[in-house]
Amino acid sequence: MIGALSASAATFAGTLFAERATAQTPSPQSPSEPAPVVPTKLRILLLNPNSSPDFTALISREAKKVASPGTEFVEVTSPFGPKYIGTRTTMAIASHAAVDALAQILAQDKNIDAGILAGFGAQGIPAMREFASFPIISLMDASIGAAMQISTRFSILTGGERWVPMLKEQVEAMGLSSRVASVRSIPLTGAQIAQDQDRALTLLTDLANTCVKEDGAECVVFGGAAVAGIPRRIQDRVSVPLIDNVAVAVATAEMLARVMTKPSASASRPPAIDSTGLSEPLTEILKPS
Repeated sequence: MIGALSASAATFAGTLFAERATAQTPSPQSPSEPAPVVPTKLRILLLNPNSSPDFTALISREAKKVASPGTEFVEVTSPFGPKYIGTRTTMAIASHAAVDALAQILAQDKNIDAGILAGFGAQGIPAMREFASFPIISLMDASIGAAMQISTRFSILTGGERWVPMLKEQVEAMGLSSRVASVRSIPLTGAQIAQDQDRALTLLTDLANTCVKEDGAECVVFGGAAVAGIPRRIQDRVSVPLIDNVAVAVATAEMLARVMTKPSASASRPPAIDSTGLSEPLTEILKPS
C-alpha cells in the first residue's frame, strides 16, 4: 500500500522548508549581499469565504493540527453572503465577501505573512492578490499542485453534487483536464458532512476506492473545508495517497511565507477606480489617490 499524503506529511514538508530557509546564509562569492529575512514565527490569515463561523472553527482546528510550531492563525469569517457555497450564484457572492473581508482585516492588521482562502474552488483569489502584499493560497491550487508532484493522474472528491460540474470547469480552465482521472462527489453537502461524520467517512472511503479501481487515479484530492482531516482517518483503507486540502494549503502558505520575496507597497496597489456602495475599507483600496 502506498502511504497516504496525510497531515503529518504536510507538516514535515512545511518544517523542512522552514529549516532550509533558516539555514540560508550570504554566498561566499557575494559578501556584501544581505542575508534573507526569514521570519521565525508566522502569522497566516485563514479566511473563510462563506459566512458560517462553524466552518471557520472547523478549518482552524485542522490547520492548527498540521502547522509548524509558533505559527499563528488570524481567523476571519466573511462578513456577509452564503453560509455554504454550493452554486455559481453563491460562489460569486462569496467572492465579493472574501475580497471585502481581506480589505477589512488589512485596514486593521498588516502584520501577516501569508493568507489562505479556505474554500475549495472558491473564487476571488486573483482579485485578492491585486492588493495583498503577501502570498494568497488557494486550497484547490495547493492540492492540485501537490497531486501533480506525486501522480500522473489524480481524482478530486468533494461533497455536494452541484460542485462536480463547477470543479470540472475550473480544472479545464487551468488546462489540466488530461491530468484529472475524475471529479466525483458524495451526495452530502459540506454542512451535512460536518453534521454526520461517520456516514461521510464511509461514503468518501468507498468513493476514493472507486476512483482508484474504475478511474485509474494514482492519488485522490479531498476538497472542501468539511472534509479536512478525513484523509488522515481513512488513509489505511485506500491504496493510493490521499491529499487533505487544508493540510497542504497550510504547508504551502508556510513555505511561501519563508522563501518568497514581497513586492513593494506601490506595486501591490490596484489602479484607482471610483465606486459606490462598498464597505469603507474596500472603497479606500479602490479610491483615486
